[in-house]
Amino acid sequence: MTYFDEKLKELHRQRAQKKRLETQIKELSKQENEVAKKVAELAEVKKKEQMDVDKLEGKTIKALFFTLSGSIEERLSKERQEAYTAAMKYDAARRDLGGILADLSYCQEELEKLADCETEYQHLYEQKKGALKKEATQKANDIMLMEKDLATLGNEIVELEEALDVGYKAFDLADKISAELNEAHTMAELDTFMDSIFVDMQKQEHMNHAQDMISDLRNELRRFKTELADVQIESDIQIEMDDFSKFADWFFDNIFTDWDIKTKIENAISQTVDTREQITSTINVLKDMRDERMRHRAELQERLEDVVVEG
Repeated sequence: MTYFDEKLKELHRQRAQKKRLETQIKELSKQENEVAKKVAELAEVKKKEQMDVDKLEGKTIKALFFTLSGSIEERLSKERQEAYTAAMKYDAARRDLGGILADLSYCQEELEKLADCETEYQHLYEQKKGALKKEATQKANDIMLMEKDLATLGNEIVELEEALDVGYKAFDLADKISAELNEAHTMAELDTFMDSIFVDMQKQEHMNHAQDMISDLRNELRRFKTELADVQIESDIQIEMDDFSKFADWFFDNIFTDWDIKTKIENAISQTVDTREQITSTINVLKDMRDERMRHRAELQERLEDVVVEG
């Protein structure tokens, strides 16, 4: 039965992978629709904000009015800031969409490779079942069922490990963002007591680093959510992507303005800590699920060995 056992084990793995890819494609397609809509909306906002800048920089009646009133530079600075923020949010959403499309393309290509695995599995399964019927022993049937359960457990452990890998990456990013924001907060406090260009530059540098990593974290959380779509866990521990996306947009909107900057950094730190705790909670549940399946697999493997040895 060696041929049957090894081939069936491989086909069983392929079937599990096929099911997993189908689940991920469904989740990614949903994400694609949502983010593509957001990209289109942000493109319009970006266009409008840039037009406002162009009007003030050009010879329009609006520009003439602000010039005569003496507030042209103040108004232009505000419009440029809004245009920059709109462009930044648009670029972030477009990067999100690019990541989704890349993952979707990869999953679809991998799924095509597994198109025939279900048919091959059923064919070979029937062959082995027929061979076992000829042996007509309970032991042969028990071995077959235990091997099938072992293969299922092995596939589930792999899925959980892959989800954990993505979760660890997201946690590390959230941790680094917290560190950058804490440094920015320290600089903001120093800035309160001293008028130093160096301190202000340091504060801005830490905020810029945090901004870049927030875009990366949003992408990792999207991937984490995609991995979790294939893992049956309680819905209330899944990462709330919508909440984090709203936070990221708020960060882009507000973090570059000088008004009450220290409070805004404190709010950003609080939100990042909350997100990190959500990730940690989910990781802990995934680890418990993985460990439980590993214990079950070890016990089942021991039982299988006992059945074989007793024979």
